[in-house]
Amino acid sequence: MQNESGYFRTIMRRTTTAAKVLLVGLAVMLVSAGTIFAAGQGGSQGSTTKGVTIQVNPASRTVDRGDPVSYSVSLSSNNGFSGSVTPTISGLPASTTAAFAPAAVTLASGKTATVTLTVTTTATTPDGKADLTVGATAGAAAGASQPAAVVVQLIVQSSNKTFSISGNLYPHLSPGATAPLNLTINNPTNKDLALTSLSVAITAINRTPAAVAAGLPCTAADYVVTNYSGPYPLTAKVGTWTLEKLLVDEAHWPKIAMLDTTSNQDGCKGATVQFAYSGAGQGS
Repeated sequence: MQNESGYFRTIMRRTTTAAKVLLVGLAVMLVSAGTIFAAGQGGSQGSTTKGVTIQVNPASRTVDRGDPVSYSVSLSSNNGFSGSVTPTISGLPASTTAAFAPAAVTLASGKTATVTLTVTTTATTPDGKADLTVGATAGAAAGASQPAAVVVQLIVQSSNKTFSISGNLYPHLSPGATAPLNLTINNPTNKDLALTSLSVAITAINRTPAAVAAGLPCTAADYVVTNYSGPYPLTAKVGTWTLEKLLVDEAHWPKIAMLDTTSNQDGCKGATVQFAYSGAGQGS
């Protein structure tokens, strides 16, 4: 921004084949009167008897702790089954919930219905891999079997989202004056952010074309940055917050001073001063 005196403005910026075939054939003969299950890609198992085949995609999902994640669950009529089917889930980590939408479906013979499984983690869900078992209960039907369950993975990790910092300098700045810098912290995570450091630095001074043509200097040496001096950790909840909204006393805000020197500082009139903002924090 530029003051009335025109001195300052800022910008933000993958042998025994025959034997194997024989063994498979024998296995089929031994269990042909029962149910044969076959696993497939994408976390799926099915039955050759009347019933329901379940398929879940993808077979594994990774999620930042505190965020939700979804799977697609396909429920298919097998060998003439028709009736209601209710999907189920087990194996959820602590502090995690799950829901199917819709919660139940009705299948006609030979048809498939898809439901969405949403798993919601929280800030206290433990990191690591969990095996989730997705099953279903099928309505009574003559000769029908219950569906074989499918196991998929849920990998929970600490959030890798980043927050951003920008600044708003006011009021006007002129030689000999000091102005507070009200920092803005944008927290895009789903949890509180505990900031443990904040810093500001001048990265460039861009003079006006007139000042450049006249050879009038203006450098970072004409300014002094005083960094944030308030307490840590500084907690920013989800959303956008300024130091002012966080109720930090203005006395602790970063400050930018323009020195009043004996040198000609006319090159600083209308100059653009660029800042770099940095910080560290952890979600909770």
